[in-house]
Amino acid sequence: MPQPILTHSYYSDFYAAKGYDFLKQVAKSYSTPNNLIIFSVMHCYEGSLPYINVLAELAHQLIFIPKGATANGNSAIKETIEKLPSCSIANDTVTKEQLRDPLFAEAFIRQHITADSKFLLLDHGGYFSHAIEHLGNVFQEQLIGITELTANGLYKYLNRTMNHPLVTVSHLSIKAPADYEASECIVHYSDQILREEFGLKLNNDGFLKVGVIGAGNLGCGVIQYLKGKAIGNIYVADIDPRRLTQFPRNGVQVCSIERLIRECNLIYCCTGNGAIPEHLLDNISDNSFIATVTSADDELNLPTLIANGALTEVGGNKLIREYQTRKGHRLYLLAGGESANTPFKTGMGDPTLYLFEAAHMLAGLQLLCQPDRFNSGIQPLSESDETAIAEHWLRHFYNYQ
Repeated sequence: MPQPILTHSYYSDFYAAKGYDFLKQVAKSYSTPNNLIIFSVMHCYEGSLPYINVLAELAHQLIFIPKGATANGNSAIKETIEKLPSCSIANDTVTKEQLRDPLFAEAFIRQHITADSKFLLLDHGGYFSHAIEHLGNVFQEQLIGITELTANGLYKYLNRTMNHPLVTVSHLSIKAPADYEASECIVHYSDQILREEFGLKLNNDGFLKVGVIGAGNLGCGVIQYLKGKAIGNIYVADIDPRRLTQFPRNGVQVCSIERLIRECNLIYCCTGNGAIPEHLLDNISDNSFIATVTSADDELNLPTLIANGALTEVGGNKLIREYQTRKGHRLYLLAGGESANTPFKTGMGDPTLYLFEAAHMLAGLQLLCQPDRFNSGIQPLSESDETAIAEHWLRHFYNYQ
């Protein structure tokens, strides 16, 4: 078997090799057929190379679909991935928007399978959600099932009529460490973007008033790291008041989304699904900054806002995109509205990403090798499987006994 390509330029050899070995051990109990095709949607990070290598070894062919937010600025990583045996990378025309068309999605899959192929969809962000009913009917016998990594992606699959199982790992407790890691990156790099592009520090409370929309794992993580930057006057809003009850005792101001939009000019959108309704954009302050934890499409419904005239793009660069509201107020999307850590190198020296990658991979392997465990429609990975992954990870990386 050829040697895996685990590093590119800066990633820690130690953690890359350890991560590869960990994922190999998770997969070793499962035998895959010779005709298996895996379609995997994943960020184009160097830290993903161990995971991509293992998937390519499990499949007859791995079709890697890089998420646009990280693919566009990481052509060198894409070239490295293309060198992996049994791995093909989808070309630049295969985007989330393109895959919303059921006929396009069908044609894309047909390019890579044969009449006797079985295939898995390892989704990340609901890329196949709009086409899944059509794909399930057209590939009734060949489609094994779907796995979904994220909560915003799972939301897109809700209310779909599916005749195949979808296993979600979006709400597993073992995803929490990676969510907090992402929160730290987002706060750190939003600070860096503000410094480089505007000469502002994140804790410049004479100019910036900070608000967080969404009080899930990512929102709570963002608040934690904002407080670590000595920012004391933080507002938080969520559509579920129960999530807000934890904050007053910790000195964080709770409020409605409407009030937060009026009073804050640096807003972290941490919902994964339409954080700011269109009608509230007219209330946003001039010279406001927005950072998101997913994408501008999911967090802001940006294409719809532009089509409806609620936002007009003015200009910008790799790190910032400038828009105007209908009232002429200027609004700046950090990282162009993508997750504020995507333009930068992330995942170094922290093995938490292998937890959710292992769960995602294991869900697919169980769909393939233990189909009787699953029914058509959406279901979570079992608690016992999650516990087993956590225990194995603690032993592998931290000598847990």
